[in-house]
Amino acid sequence: MGNWQRLDTKIVYQNPYITVHEDNVITPDGKPTIHGWVETPPGVFVLAIDPAGKVILVKQLRYVTGQPSWELPGGSSDGQDPIVAGKVELEEEAGLHADKWVKLNGESYVWGGVATQRDTVVIARGLHKAKTGHLQTDDVVDAVRAFTWTEIKEMIRTGELNDGQTITALTRAALDLGNLK
Repeated sequence: MGNWQRLDTKIVYQNPYITVHEDNVITPDGKPTIHGWVETPPGVFVLAIDPAGKVILVKQLRYVTGQPSWELPGGSSDGQDPIVAGKVELEEEAGLHADKWVKLNGESYVWGGVATQRDTVVIARGLHKAKTGHLQTDDVVDAVRAFTWTEIKEMIRTGELNDGQTITALTRAALDLGNLK
């Protein structure tokens, strides 16, 4: 078996957030096919931890699913350093600043079969309200709330928390939290 071979590519859709490509390819086992994929900038997700050890989640009203979604503050890093981008996302979505920031090692491809997006997780501690308050983005933030890890696990188990990028970021952070003081 060889590698994927791209014969040609074309952009079939583009906006400021995504570029959709359609490629004619030869698969690793030698079969010709069409493969569609989405190009997106890297993402950053902020695990903001309050003094009681609770995790800040934001309830976003998502257009695509038509459902509210509990999520970590996060979004596109626009190529910025993940901590710089995380500071922007935490202020925009949760109306918070943090005094201490740590970037976790590694990145996650949350939907690697379809998109190029790589997500980084940053931890924020020493939380305090931003002077500018809550800055709205395209997605409407309906609520900002702190949850215990036990509550988060139950929300994942029941499907109340079902955002894949948030679940991946929470899992990665939970594996490393014992090392972060």
